[in-house]
Amino acid sequence: MTFNNLEEKAQEAKTGKTAEERIDALLQAFELFCQETSKLEQAYKNLQEEFHSVNLTLDETNRELESKVSELNRLTTYLESILSHISQGLLFIQLNGTITTFNDAFEAMLSLKKEEVLNRKYDDLFKDNFFGFSMKEALLKKQVPPFSRIRIGEENERFYEVECTFLPKTSKRVEGEGIIVLMRDVTRIKVLELIANRNDRMKELGEMAAQVAHEIRNPLGGIKGFASLLKRDLSDRPEQSKMAEYIIEGTDHLNRLVTQVLHYSRPVTLNLQEIDVSELIQDVQKFIKLDSNIDPQPRLLVNLPPNKLSIQADYALLKGAILNLLINSCQAMPNGGTLTINADKDSTKLKIQVADTGIGIPKENMEKLFTPFFTTKANGNGFGLAEVNKTVQAHGGTVEVVSEVNKGTIFTITLPTQGL
Repeated sequence: MTFNNLEEKAQEAKTGKTAEERIDALLQAFELFCQETSKLEQAYKNLQEEFHSVNLTLDETNRELESKVSELNRLTTYLESILSHISQGLLFIQLNGTITTFNDAFEAMLSLKKEEVLNRKYDDLFKDNFFGFSMKEALLKKQVPPFSRIRIGEENERFYEVECTFLPKTSKRVEGEGIIVLMRDVTRIKVLELIANRNDRMKELGEMAAQVAHEIRNPLGGIKGFASLLKRDLSDRPEQSKMAEYIIEGTDHLNRLVTQVLHYSRPVTLNLQEIDVSELIQDVQKFIKLDSNIDPQPRLLVNLPPNKLSIQADYALLKGAILNLLINSCQAMPNGGTLTINADKDSTKLKIQVADTGIGIPKENMEKLFTPFFTTKANGNGFGLAEVNKTVQAHGGTVEVVSEVNKGTIFTITLPTQGL
């Protein structure tokens, strides 16, 4: 309204009949102009204040947003760090089959790189039942088995436990439906279970063998005594006397076997002292080189650290166990080969490794190796490796075997360096 009045007064100042009317109209127009200018200035000032207020609010919002983004980045880095350092393999598969999470542990377990897996379809990388169940069916039904076990690899076989969880959609704004797969390497646990089962069998067998040995030994003495009398009485009849001699030889052989059984069934008494395993190994290898029964002689490689391998152990028993392994390895190389002895030590354990390039051990025989009376040798009785296992156990250690037919075998003795 004021702006229209200003136009009217400005027009009157132009068209007024007298000079006084035109001056009066001009003065009124100027006054109206001043009022409008004052209003505009006030409006501009209000606008500036409002703009300043909006800027302050925007700055505050930006600071909050930057803080939230920084917090989100920190949490993302933190979670990624956790995922990359956990020992379990973690995999997330969306309902459409796309893999969106694949941590470092899974990389190591499956020998796959993240860039080869992330944002790829499950079916393009794995068999449907790779994790022990049908992944296609699980994604379709949105149901997973809580637990399964799988085995990966032929030569270097590994065992894994797989736990799965279906993650439902928690919000309309979050697309999170899919399957979480956790995989844990339980190969070491399987080995320890095998050792524990072997120890239980050995204990039961030892107790039973001791009872049987005592029952055999008593009549065995009588048989040998009567056979000796018979041989004396048949001295004038060589053929019959020879038969009696066979009986005596048989009883001597049985007596030696019974003695071994009784010796095996008795608990080991250790004569502990500080020994240098490097010296022990060097001592043992001399026996191998001088043993005329070992033909052909293997190519012997010994790898020992420069530092002293000190440990509290029974020198004679440990020496016998290592010598037993070396002879066993030599016999596994009837046409010659390479026999390697490695030894090393850290703050908690000492490892002695005996490796050969011999005929290897079939898988079906692996669990029976340390069982008394189990042998594949024509003249063996199966007590060699059983005694090795018993000696190592008495020292609080373990014996592990890795073998491949026609390629060779590795025996690894692990002994604790403290607390025996």
